[in-house]
Amino acid sequence: MVRELITVEGVDRSFGPTDVLQDINLIINDGDRIGIVGHNGAGKTTLLNTISEQKQDVGDIDFAPGIRIAYLTQIRDIESNSTIEEELGRKGRQFQELEDEIASIEAQMIDPSFYEGDWEPVMERYSELQQTLASSGGGNVAGIAKGILERLGLDKHPMEMPVSQLSGGEKAKLALARQLVGLSGIDVIFLDEPTNHLDIQTTEWLEAFLTDFKGSQLIVSHDRYFLDQVCNRVVEIDNLRAWPWKGNYSQFIVQKVASEQALNEQIGNLEKKIQSTTGAIQQMKRANKYDKSISAKHKMITRMQQELKALRARVPKKRKPLILKLDAIDKASMDVLELVDATKTFEGLERPILNNQTLEVRKGDRIGIVGGNGQGKTTLLKIINKELKLDSGKIDVSPGTVIGYFHQDHATLDFELNPVEQIQKLRPDYQYGDIRAALGRFQFSSDQVGTKLKQLSGGERARVALLKLLLEDNNLLLMDEPTNHLDMDSKETLEEALIGYEGSLITVSHDRWFLDQVVNRIWELEDGNIKVYYGNYTDYVRAKQGLPPLADDEISQV
Repeated sequence: MVRELITVEGVDRSFGPTDVLQDINLIINDGDRIGIVGHNGAGKTTLLNTISEQKQDVGDIDFAPGIRIAYLTQIRDIESNSTIEEELGRKGRQFQELEDEIASIEAQMIDPSFYEGDWEPVMERYSELQQTLASSGGGNVAGIAKGILERLGLDKHPMEMPVSQLSGGEKAKLALARQLVGLSGIDVIFLDEPTNHLDIQTTEWLEAFLTDFKGSQLIVSHDRYFLDQVCNRVVEIDNLRAWPWKGNYSQFIVQKVASEQALNEQIGNLEKKIQSTTGAIQQMKRANKYDKSISAKHKMITRMQQELKALRARVPKKRKPLILKLDAIDKASMDVLELVDATKTFEGLERPILNNQTLEVRKGDRIGIVGGNGQGKTTLLKIINKELKLDSGKIDVSPGTVIGYFHQDHATLDFELNPVEQIQKLRPDYQYGDIRAALGRFQFSSDQVGTKLKQLSGGERARVALLKLLLEDNNLLLMDEPTNHLDMDSKETLEEALIGYEGSLITVSHDRWFLDQVVNRIWELEDGNIKVYYGNYTDYVRAKQGLPPLADDEISQV
């Protein structure tokens, strides 16, 4: 029999006058790996926090007796002024409840009156807690975390190195290593965007780790490829409610499309039936046929109207779509750019970022750059954009090639400006009304258009950067992690726009689903060398495994 670990019944959660979750019903069973999806602001993180902390406004959240939970938060808890060794020694949240309960019992043991009562069960519990702490690695957090860090490829740095000197990706690995300690004996783990800032190799390692992990999992993620690999259930947060689906993300999409079609058919048929029954009543009235059947038909209409209301409540809430169309200026020749014997080194690195590399980009090429954190993917984009110079070799950009650049950190934006001012700076020829209309198509409210960029969320800044790119003249796009901070709907819009883009594209991305949709070349950057693979990300993986590309009928089944 399947063991129910957590039961959520009729849960509401609000913050002040704003309702975030309503009538949430969810059962988490042993072995469940549940992906929680939904647009930005839907309440995904709120759902994790509400369940894990049992802080609902209305309803019940019941944990099975004795279960232990852990939580890998979206905000990586890193002390920048500590060293790597000091950070590895910090204990994560998974030990907190254990140590708090142990401390509580030890406080009781000091009191002589404790031994006058029924103290033996308490001492048995104390021994059990001590054993659990020991088996979870509570006494050797640093050692276990260091071992995980080695498997993540971050053992090249000295342990006394300040955390502040690590890259964003390396800090993410460090936080991950520390927080994955102590999961032995954990029944449920909550993960909020666990793949943020991780390179593909680390994400794949995490996928394998979570697949082998025996406890249940609740995972908030926008990483569609990751959800496909890890999850066996999906819960979609939409219109304040939680909608459960079987299978991984791809299976969820297929089911959702079919379900929406069936729901729309049900609504349409019921509307026709109500209309037909209403017409029959009117005909009977005109014929002066006032009998019991009229009353029965009135009751039938009332029931159908109630059913119709319930069906319409199940229709997903339609958000204003992100409208994005990227047009390329038709000036580029067939040869877009060429790197010849390109070499680039950085002080302090034992290896070059580029080691005598020769490459070309032709019109229509859509290139995805992959490689581990610190390999130089962003550096390569900056070299192409002439922000950095080569140590030796040359880069030839063909006349007529006009570059548009999407920075990972949105460095092309002025954070002291609001969205309207940012667009006015780029296009002073635009009228205010035109700018407002453009921002409206990019889902900006009247409040947001007057808010400084530094006060907006990462997703909102990304949409401003995309609009800026849309309004520029270009035929070669350089994009550094363009799907970061975007929800799934916005990612799909961006993918569609790039598929329709008639220029060339070079993108750095850890988003494997995105790479599958938009690229036809993969540049793998490793230790200063670039190896070219033809096809999308799946073709690249298969080529590395010695397998042929998927046939068209196989792709449709994936």
